[in-house]
Amino acid sequence: MSDKKLHQLLTQVHQHLQKKSDLDEQSQALLKQVLDDVKLASTSKDDQHQDLSDRIEQQAIDFEEAHPTLSEILRQIMDTLGRIGV
Repeated sequence: MSDKKLHQLLTQVHQHLQKKSDLDEQSQALLKQVLDDVKLASTSKDDQHQDLSDRIEQQAIDFEEAHPTLSEILRQIMDTLGRIGV
């Protein structure tokens, strides 16, 4: 169930990225990197999970005002990763 939820959330972020051209290049690059890291972390177990969690949280904070939908999705991703032990 959590893996399915994570997949749905990642799909939402990808769709949002495709529709939103108002994200600057740096934000797009950071968000894409976070998504790649989430995909990798969800299939492996390593010591970088806290760093990933910190980066997702920072992106959520950065997007809070200008992109509240993305911010909420990132927080849901963090929650889902926590539930599946990542």
